[in-house]
Amino acid sequence: MVSWQKQVGQVATAIAVISGIVMILSVGFGDVLNIAVSPDSISAETNEAFGGTNNPNGTILTNGVDFIDRIAVITVGLTVLGSAGLGVITVSGNNPPFLNVVLRYLPIIVGFVALTSFTTEVNDVLSGDRTWSAFGDIENSYMLFLASSVVAGLMALFSGNRR
Repeated sequence: MVSWQKQVGQVATAIAVISGIVMILSVGFGDVLNIAVSPDSISAETNEAFGGTNNPNGTILTNGVDFIDRIAVITVGLTVLGSAGLGVITVSGNNPPFLNVVLRYLPIIVGFVALTSFTTEVNDVLSGDRTWSAFGDIENSYMLFLASSVVAGLMALFSGNRR
């Protein structure tokens, strides 16, 4: 029999994967990579979605992507590509040990990042207070990913699930 913690964690992980896919498709593969590697190269639309400002000609005035956004977006990619998502990257003896640790503890890592850096937004999603229509697909999918990852991470801790 599956415990309630495991079921809630699996549902939350599924929501995280789906919202992560929506985020990646909304941002675009190029900008997802740019967020992680070269945030100054993101598009004006992505910059605005992350809270930055642009000049009227579309060039970035202030970059909205900060360090924690870079970490969070990397975890979006790992979640979507990992065993909970598309299964492209999985725990394996062929991986560097660090990658296996990250993959095993990914729900807890993402939950920690979300709770420590996006507390207000996560709380709004989990309490039903988020005004979804006030934001675009990028922001909404990002926050739904983070909120569902908090639940998945907590359930992984409670159930001892390390995949």
